[in-house]
Amino acid sequence: MGVGALSDGLWRRASAAGASTPLEKRAFGVADDIYGAGLLIAYMAFIPFCKAGIMDGISLQRLLENTFRLDIYAAREYCLEDDKLSEAVNFLDLGDGAGWELLQAMLNPDYRKRPIAEAVLNHRFITGALL
Repeated sequence: MGVGALSDGLWRRASAAGASTPLEKRAFGVADDIYGAGLLIAYMAFIPFCKAGIMDGISLQRLLENTFRLDIYAAREYCLEDDKLSEAVNFLDLGDGAGWELLQAMLNPDYRKRPIAEAVLNHRFITGALL
């Protein structure tokens, strides 16, 4: 892949994840974008439903990545016990947990198992089919 300051970190992470060919590195890059979008969905689910100052983007990311090692269902159980986070949990619980299901897929530690963008856009949590 091309050498450049913007892409160097991405290619290092791709190699560390086992992507060695240009095609695998490209797939990693796409999956990395899906991961970022998953963090955005988590942010959009939590921040508006929490009182100001309870949760911020960095804290949420650390909670998911470091504390729960991307085990989204374990994070759900933790958040369920905190009354200040209950509205976010209820929102992600819509459609028999469709939001949590989507987050688990998008934030899958194995980049090869993350959904493609079309699958995310067609997910019942995004389309509103569960309402």
